Amino acid sequence: MRTAAAVRQPRAVESEFHPPFSAAAFGSTMRDVEHVRRATGLSDVLLSLEQEYVDTIALLDGSAACQRIVAEVPELVGVDMAFLGEPHDADQIVLNHPVNTVTDQVAGLVIPQGTGLGGRVLATGRPLWVSNYLTSPDITDHFKPQVAAERVMAMIAVPVGHNGKLRGVLYGANRYEIDFGDRTALALERLATRMAAAEVVAERARHAAEVAVYEERRRLALELHDSVGAMLFTLRSGIQRLGDEPDLHTDVRARIGALEAQASDAADALRGSLRVLNTPPEQVALGVALREHVRAFADRTGVIARTIVLTELPAIPRAPMRALADATREALLNVEKHACARSVVVSVFSLRDGVAVTVSDDGVGLRHAFEHSGMGLESICEQLARVGGTVAVGTNDDGGVTTQAWVPV
Repeated sequence: MRTAAAVRQPRAVESEFHPPFSAAAFGSTMRDVEHVRRATGLSDVLLSLEQEYVDTIALLDGSAACQRIVAEVPELVGVDMAFLGEPHDADQIVLNHPVNTVTDQVAGLVIPQGTGLGGRVLATGRPLWVSNYLTSPDITDHFKPQVAAERVMAMIAVPVGHNGKLRGVLYGANRYEIDFGDRTALALERLATRMAAAEVVAERARHAAEVAVYEERRRLALELHDSVGAMLFTLRSGIQRLGDEPDLHTDVRARIGALEAQASDAADALRGSLRVLNTPPEQVALGVALREHVRAFADRTGVIARTIVLTELPAIPRAPMRALADATREALLNVEKHACARSVVVSVFSLRDGVAVTVSDDGVGLRHAFEHSGMGLESICEQLARVGGTVAVGTNDDGGVTTQAWVPV
């Protein structure tokens, strides 16, 4: 079994403080992409597909984007066929989106960790390839019948990962024996990187859509409370006053009593519906709270402010979620009072078995912020400490201040 000679491994996290994205970091990333493009010697057809790739990402459909990228693997990497192994369980992948297969034995095939070529990639997290799958002594026999049916000989597989999390395995295969090299591995890795980016973009878009849905539900709840709720209260009060009139016939008084009971039941049903509409699920509750604080900050100050959800978030218990939301509100108040900022970005993402929120401004800087922080930073630290969280403050690439709050989940 041979492995790629130069496997790029993600760098370990060395600091408790994770600054937000900046123009400098984006420029560095683009230079890395250009370096990979030159190192792999990819043909101009890859560049011509850039716009098509952007269009695919614009669909905000992770599955569609992955399928589109797998379809391009044979042409861009120079292989006969391709397919994708997607996570099935903690230690398994299932093969999907086969391209140029001759049987129906590939789609849906479950690959446990450590078996076959993809199972070894799943176990090691590294690109691997063989020049002849059927005769290689390093490959288990689990899937050689399917490989033989497809008349496959050479096979290569690379991990699809983002932020240290394995999101699948991307395969290429030829029906003739060939010794794959670093150039092919780098080309396939580049497509795997695109695939991971597509899935992350789709997840963030889906989360943003969920937040927007629940924000709209809360808006409707408030409108119903102020309109229908007020009407039911007025109606019930009027019925009660009517029932208090003297000399009413017994049958009329009984009917009025029934109407009052119906109005009361309607009001109770409305309150129950409003509670349902006004309660977001735990997965999006933090996003809803952060966007409300950011919107209120922007309305008060006129400063450009936005919220970015960088990763899919786990369910967050109420106390840690409230601590993060309150820390964000306090950090925004500090920006309002002391930063003289022109823009603010609030980012939320998963980090170290927990969730972090950063509030970054382009204001006057760290020294000025500490001189005037008062009790705000102290209160943030105390509230986060009660739920096992931490807070860090540092200078960002824009010369302003970034405050990062973190809680365990």
